[in-house]
Amino acid sequence: MVSRLGLTAEERRAHELVGGWAERLGARVRHDQAGNVFARFGGRGPAILVGSHLDSVPEGGRYDGALGVVVAVEAMEALTRARARLRKPIEIVGWADEEGVRFGIGLFGSAAAFGRLPKGAAERADRSGVTIRQALRALGLRGDPATARIRRGAVSAYIEPHIEQGPRLAERGIPLAVVSSIVGIVHARVTVRGRQDHAGTTPMDQRADALAGAAEMIGALEAAARRRGTAVGTVGEIGVHPGAKNVIPGECVFSIDVRAPEDRALDAVMRDFQRAIRAASRSRGLTASIDVLNRVPVAPMDRALRRVLHRACDAVGVDAPEVVSGAGHDAENAKQGGVPTGMIFIRSTGGSHSPRESADPDDAALAATALAHALMEIAG
Repeated sequence: MVSRLGLTAEERRAHELVGGWAERLGARVRHDQAGNVFARFGGRGPAILVGSHLDSVPEGGRYDGALGVVVAVEAMEALTRARARLRKPIEIVGWADEEGVRFGIGLFGSAAAFGRLPKGAAERADRSGVTIRQALRALGLRGDPATARIRRGAVSAYIEPHIEQGPRLAERGIPLAVVSSIVGIVHARVTVRGRQDHAGTTPMDQRADALAGAAEMIGALEAAARRRGTAVGTVGEIGVHPGAKNVIPGECVFSIDVRAPEDRALDAVMRDFQRAIRAASRSRGLTASIDVLNRVPVAPMDRALRRVLHRACDAVGVDAPEVVSGAGHDAENAKQGGVPTGMIFIRSTGGSHSPRESADPDDAALAATALAHALMEIAG
């Protein structure tokens, strides 16, 4: 079980561990103002960026994100031992706070690097009232993540190795896959306000129960996602105020996570959900607002890089299928930032975002070798 939340000392230690591995291979290591770590091999010029994230969800698994960074290090170790001559520099990256658990901004580190942070991101606070600015300063940084933006043209390509986090490869007995696209995602926080009152003396027809209204809205989100077939909608966090068994809740705050492989389906779910919020608010005498924390459109992967990754998988004896990623990844921000982007999936089992999450070391070794082939093709 791993609980390594973004922008914490635990995450920073993981970044320093990876930086130490890379330094021993001859890389130059730096940390940017969003908490990301970079390890550069080679000299000047636009770099090929390769890596993933190092944070986790609470009580998560050991492989989500972190295995992708380890695979990138292993690929560079193979190239270093082979004394490969690189025409282009390669940078391993460990992104910060991809999960967005603490502050609600998913893909935080890569969003900062590619200029895609929402306005006012530095002032977003966690449940304890600590802002992103304060968390960064606690790590010894200046506190302004917007200054981490990578200069346009400084990255020529981005490749992200990652576990699949789903059952498709395991069910088909295939160790690797090439990602064709990544679903679009909306992360938001809904605040429902009613009237706090006595649970025993307030008649049912005179209540403005914020939690009951929120429950109706949550059911409507699920129904809206089901109607679109390929979309999914999740509420993973909910808080009730004042939170006593004999008090009608005056406020309820809950998160939403909506995903779909087509932007039009994502938009349709959000439209249906907003209509449901308005209807529930009117019928129950409530007020409700949606704070959109992050909106990431569907991200098709670069065709040329997909061909490179297919050839790399062929070189290690894997006929890799193409799959759509239902999970969000930092690769989305690279793609939306105008960088040619590709992803390679590694077979995983036991689900994901769970201590049961697992991956076979032999599959990881195959991925590292395939990645080394891909990097040699585009940088060697």
